[in-house]
Amino acid sequence: MTNLYGAQRRTASALLSLALAASGASGASADDLTIENLTNTKGLALLNAEDLAKAKPLPGVEVTPKQLEEMRQRFRTLNPNSLDLKAVPGKEGTLLKGVPEKVDDPSAAAPYWSTGRLVFRDGDGDLSACTAQFVEGASVILTAAHCVMDEHTGKWFSNFTFQRAYNDGQTAQTVGWRCVSLFDAFHTPAPNYAYDYAFILADGEDDKAPLELATGTPASTALTAIGYPANFGDGRFLYKVDGEWAAISGGIVTMQGNPMRSGNSGGAWFTDFKVDGGIGENRVISLNSHHVVGNTQDENGPLFTVDTNRLLTHVRDAKCLD
Repeated sequence: MTNLYGAQRRTASALLSLALAASGASGASADDLTIENLTNTKGLALLNAEDLAKAKPLPGVEVTPKQLEEMRQRFRTLNPNSLDLKAVPGKEGTLLKGVPEKVDDPSAAAPYWSTGRLVFRDGDGDLSACTAQFVEGASVILTAAHCVMDEHTGKWFSNFTFQRAYNDGQTAQTVGWRCVSLFDAFHTPAPNYAYDYAFILADGEDDKAPLELATGTPASTALTAIGYPANFGDGRFLYKVDGEWAAISGGIVTMQGNPMRSGNSGGAWFTDFKVDGGIGENRVISLNSHHVVGNTQDENGPLFTVDTNRLLTHVRDAKCLD
């Protein structure tokens, strides 16, 4: 996992990030975090074609301003060295912000081909769908924690089936799961979307090179988000949208210009986005998580920290077992 504080782009935002790194802002690590695991001990089979077709986009998560501040404060309590900051605006030129664009063929180019639709049975047994992507290992999938567990009850979902490069019923690759891990702070003592990320160990390997994760504050204000939103394409097509990160507060990043809703949860946020980009480009810095009630243009996501890296290593190297 690459730390964005070492990025070479010397924008004003990057310089601020470097200063924060020196003060330990991105090194937030909570010693009290406990990893929770779900293992596929029953060898649950992939969902069949009929079930996959029935899956509906998981409704988007909305929070009140009060709930958002409470979550931020719980993150600060666990990570007393974390700092809040705002982006320096107007450094990246003119962007077409907040206008999602359909990706015609996700299987044709990076980073789209590592992304797909994650289908599962939720806590009520209903078939639901989120967005996910292969990252940092041939068999590791990143998604939102609320796409694998009910954050209010702590009940795990089941029958995870990942359709890579999904496009209106067609998919380049379909894999199941071996185990999934997240932090207990996601749901204990109450939901906290600063920890709204989970890693799934798939039962198959990515046919393409997986995406690279990055921790800390983006060196550039420009962000690109992807997902399978219900309000654009009815969850049947992959969409991308260009926007900017606006602020980081209490472990939660705000992306301006991201109106995708429902089904987009778990979709990656990229810095240095470039179609068919290579090493050092298309680094994943957060994901679609939640938004404030009444806000139709911005989305929030968890700040990836050294704890995120620890969870990734737990799944990738220890197979959810240590």
